[in-house]
Amino acid sequence: MSNHVYDLLGLGFGPAGIALATAMKDEEEANGRWNQGNVLFLEKQPNSEWQPEMLLPRTDIQHHFFRDFATPRNPRSKYTFANYLKEKDRIFSFGLIGGTPGRIEWSDYVKWVAEQVSENTLYNQEVLKVEPVRQGDQVDRVKVVARDRLSNEKKEYAAKNIVLSTGRRPNIPSAFLPHIGSDIFHSTTFKSRIVSLDKNKNYTFTVVGSGQNAIEIILYLADQFPDSQIYSINRNTGFRLYDLGHFSNEVFFPKFTDYFYSLSKDQRMDLLNEIIFTNYSAVDADVSHELYWKVYEESIMGKKRIHVTKCSEISHVKPMDERYQLTIRDKYNASEQNVMSDKVILCTGFMEEKIPFMLEPLREYLLTDQEGDLLITKDYQLETKNHFQPRIFVNGLTEKTHGISDAASFSMIAVKAGRILNNYNQMQQKQCCTGSEGFQNDFVSYFPKS
Repeated sequence: MSNHVYDLLGLGFGPAGIALATAMKDEEEANGRWNQGNVLFLEKQPNSEWQPEMLLPRTDIQHHFFRDFATPRNPRSKYTFANYLKEKDRIFSFGLIGGTPGRIEWSDYVKWVAEQVSENTLYNQEVLKVEPVRQGDQVDRVKVVARDRLSNEKKEYAAKNIVLSTGRRPNIPSAFLPHIGSDIFHSTTFKSRIVSLDKNKNYTFTVVGSGQNAIEIILYLADQFPDSQIYSINRNTGFRLYDLGHFSNEVFFPKFTDYFYSLSKDQRMDLLNEIIFTNYSAVDADVSHELYWKVYEESIMGKKRIHVTKCSEISHVKPMDERYQLTIRDKYNASEQNVMSDKVILCTGFMEEKIPFMLEPLREYLLTDQEGDLLITKDYQLETKNHFQPRIFVNGLTEKTHGISDAASFSMIAVKAGRILNNYNQMQQKQCCTGSEGFQNDFVSYFPKS
């Protein structure tokens, strides 16, 4: 570990990390300088491409394009989606198309912003753990251990504060865990797994899940593999439409986040269950219509290749002659059927860990509730014991505390970044005024030049 100590170390430079860097850049440009200390971001992936495994043709995003990296926080920012369209000379063409941007264009926007705010972001850095650095009875900083994915070397970084923006982990149902590989995989690796398949071969695919990426994958497979058999496994009554009610979708407004945070934990969980279909286990009307029409039209032609099950789940997975026998069990009448499948795609969403694995070495310093969930302030800071001085900001892990718009959605990403930055700035100013070691005033950029 070098002698250099960062004032703030960002773990992750996906959308949440990019949003925070964008807020920092806006502040730097507004003030003519950045005087709140030195900052570094570490990112596991080789770049900041957004959802590369799900960039399928004719798929779009599920939020309004005003909810970008900057507009809700600062609509005059040069990092807005509107300015991206202007810089790309597509603002009039996009206006003619209408609706929401496609995934391919949104990913291009994410990269466009990332390239402008990442001059000292280190890519290919996999964070392994965060350890305390003790000075007597006090912990005054942390050591972040990362692995360089290109050289395989371990590197260490010292920081006074960290912000966790590493996202959520793919949810793998237990029946599939022993079989994860090239034939059974999560949708986060879809394009990489599917690209090498022979499109003239009659595969049997099984797609598990009831959300938007499940139905998009089914439509893609039906188009690319016209002689395939496709089984769609739904735990509920089929593909439900998103709750797009004007009033119900105010759950993605900042004021609702404040309301949600004010509730007790039990009240929050009850409310989450009520509003879940505004974002999870539901699909857009256009893809629902497209799939239903495809199944209907093929039935007229006497062709039955897309099988949409309802109220069912896969209870057992058995490898058999380079294929897999899947036992599909009805949740209510307990009837079962067996299906042989070549490939299984898990569109089973993501999970929030109670304590992210890289924070395990800090467990004794982190405050939790009776159920072991981390205590998080309204301004996205983990509550810690008094003798632990570093601040840990969480740009994620907040669905249970701040609501459905905070964990896996762009809706609050710009506002949340602004709140985290404001919290960090206040902390830095307090350190400066009390005479403790803090930021260096001669920084003209928030990134140290090395």
